Amino acid sequence: MRKFLGHARSRILAGLVFLIPVFAVIIILQKLWTTLRSAGTYLVQLFGLKSLLGSHSVTIATAVLLIIVFYLVGWLVKFSALKRMRDWIERTALQYIPGYLTYKAQMEEKVNPKADTRIPVWVSTDSGKRPGLLINEQAERAIIFFPNSPDSNNGQVLMVASQAVTKIEMNASAFIKSLQKFGKDLIVAS
Repeated sequence: MRKFLGHARSRILAGLVFLIPVFAVIIILQKLWTTLRSAGTYLVQLFGLKSLLGSHSVTIATAVLLIIVFYLVGWLVKFSALKRMRDWIERTALQYIPGYLTYKAQMEEKVNPKADTRIPVWVSTDSGKRPGLLINEQAERAIIFFPNSPDSNNGQVLMVASQAVTKIEMNASAFIKSLQKFGKDLIVAS
């Protein structure tokens, strides 16, 4: 019973940590939608869009306004003063929103995908070989990121001896996809 309660507690906390930022984004979007809805109603009446767009004219006008707001804010963020203000807000928000950095990194990766230059490796350990990504290599030591499977965005970073590292002839994106499938199609070390 104690084991079950511990398991249930950890699952509930994991769900809570995942849902808090999602709910925060939903609440912010709802507030923004409510604020823009009155402007959408005004525009529909001003330009007589109800006859053109039908019964959903206010919803369509509000959605267009929301897209325009996102575009304008995205354009304004390019200015350094606003960028500093955004960075300050992010630093402040990080203190109160669990998982914010993870969600921000995932969103930035989807918006601006970059080539993954990390090198897939096998690392020899006492319990066998373990797949990882080479982050930095020096003469005798290497920094390795060991991604979790299937959640490859989380894992461990360890410093290991360079002689324990064997590079894999595989690109990083294929390596990550393989780990997300619990190692399926992963190249076996020689």
